[in-house]
Amino acid sequence: MKVIGMYGYVNKYDFVIATAKTLNILSKSVLVIDATQDKKYKYIVPAIDSNDKYLTQYAEIDFAIGFDSYQEVEDYLKEKNIDINLYSYVLIDIEDANTYTKFKDLEVNKAYMFIDTNMLSVSKNEELVRKMREENPEKELTFSKVLYRAYMSRAATTYLEDKIANYAVKWTDEVYDISQDEQDVMVNIDSQFSGLIDIKRHTKTYLYYMCEFISKMVEDESSKEILKQIKRRKN
Repeated sequence: MKVIGMYGYVNKYDFVIATAKTLNILSKSVLVIDATQDKKYKYIVPAIDSNDKYLTQYAEIDFAIGFDSYQEVEDYLKEKNIDINLYSYVLIDIEDANTYTKFKDLEVNKAYMFIDTNMLSVSKNEELVRKMREENPEKELTFSKVLYRAYMSRAATTYLEDKIANYAVKWTDEVYDISQDEQDVMVNIDSQFSGLIDIKRHTKTYLYYMCEFISKMVEDESSKEILKQIKRRKN
């Protein structure tokens, strides 16, 4: 099992779901843990369970929704006789310092920081990294940078990196620019209302960077091969 931390104060649930679906296309079993402050996935992912905390499957992906800590997720899965270690990948979407504290017990293998350039996002991301440093004073904090739907001006980039540098953060050489045009936005909207996640309808630019992103994550597939498998998929 590999745990992927999807950090950052941006609405990235569409990309997290698209990543999970692509991993599924690659024959990987995936669990997505919704650790967003306002439980966003509860409103995005269809479910028939009326409980506040539940595990649901959507597009052959398992979603843990409504849980207030990693311990709650683990205990719930044990009750259902599900071994979390049998998943190929666990993706956890964490937006802020408060939810990080509740899910910090999940050891992350690879961490991404999703960045928008508005001041609110930058400030919230700084709070998140500060909390991560407080909780892990001796641990190396290393992120790959994901510029999400954002144009990074030189001033914004410098401001962000100067702020986060105060907490001894290291950046990998991986930088991804996940931009979206109208077609990508419409594909995401259609997916939410139809219940069908059709990755190949996205623009070439979106698919290129997403495949590069996932290629580095899984390490055993080239971005070109991932794209081929997406295009061969019928649903």
